[in-house]
Amino acid sequence: MDPTLSVGIDLGGTNARLQVFNDALHPIAQARQQIRGECTPEQVASTLAALLTDCCRQAHLSPEHIRQVGVGLAGQLSADGRRVLNAPNLGWRDVEVADLLERTLADQAHVRAPLHLFNDLNALVAGEHLRGALVGLDDVLAVYVGTGVGGAIIAGGRLLEGAGNNAAEIGHVKVVPRGRRCGCGQRGCLEAYAGGLHLETRVQEVLSAHPTLGALAASANGAGLRLSAIDPVAADHPPLNDLWEETSDLLALSLANACTLLNPAALLLGGGVLEHCPYLHRLTLDKTLPLVLEVARRDLTPLTPTLGEEAGTLGAASMAALRQAKNTPQSHAQT
Repeated sequence: MDPTLSVGIDLGGTNARLQVFNDALHPIAQARQQIRGECTPEQVASTLAALLTDCCRQAHLSPEHIRQVGVGLAGQLSADGRRVLNAPNLGWRDVEVADLLERTLADQAHVRAPLHLFNDLNALVAGEHLRGALVGLDDVLAVYVGTGVGGAIIAGGRLLEGAGNNAAEIGHVKVVPRGRRCGCGQRGCLEAYAGGLHLETRVQEVLSAHPTLGALAASANGAGLRLSAIDPVAADHPPLNDLWEETSDLLALSLANACTLLNPAALLLGGGVLEHCPYLHRLTLDKTLPLVLEVARRDLTPLTPTLGEEAGTLGAASMAALRQAKNTPQSHAQT
């Protein structure tokens, strides 16, 4: 019997990650590549085709055995899940991404399988719900602070999609009226203050205003302006610490309000910024819990992701397989 393969892709604002899974959804090949700086839709489509070709070659897989492709993408999608309305950290607006990816994978990787597009946070949470930190949990708020700030909600065991397929966009709740310009085009969004791209800009502004700090940050493991180099020195330098305090204040307020509203059993905090900035992570969590309504806080457990990079690819592949099996046009399969 021919193998039945699924492909899961996690497409963020910085990296593209791809895995090929067998019929039991266990990974058998994988690849990744940084896309930051080369992220037009056409460039990304060609990159994904090359990654998938390499995976098939290295694992001796035939592209014809791939039955479906799932893509978790950092962006706001159309109700039918085929078009990207706005992907701020990729710079995409109103792009027929699903059609483009299907054509490119067919032409360049010889993969002629249906492609299903999902919000990347929904895919990450689906993966953690299937095999990671969220197994057995039916009410969850997940927030990832990476290149941007994204959220996903599981309520009653089901992903909350919203009327237009864009529920849980916590990165675009407004925290500073008429504040900083966000990549989405609006002002004052949480992402404009706490998302990795914007936080790097804000760090640069602080360093420019305090030249002695620039040399100090650049000497931190030779990492220059990487946030992971700033985090260990932030507490000892008031201008940087003030920035970390403000950023954690805004994150904590947004998280606490969402937890009060939703009353989840778990708050899953992840993403590259929080993962590589433990001081910022601790500040945020320490401030969040006291702000949650007391009755909602009683049963609230903070969690961290356990699957690492596999969560998004596993979730995308599993959601695509479920949608394919159901053969419906709905915008999201359920975890």
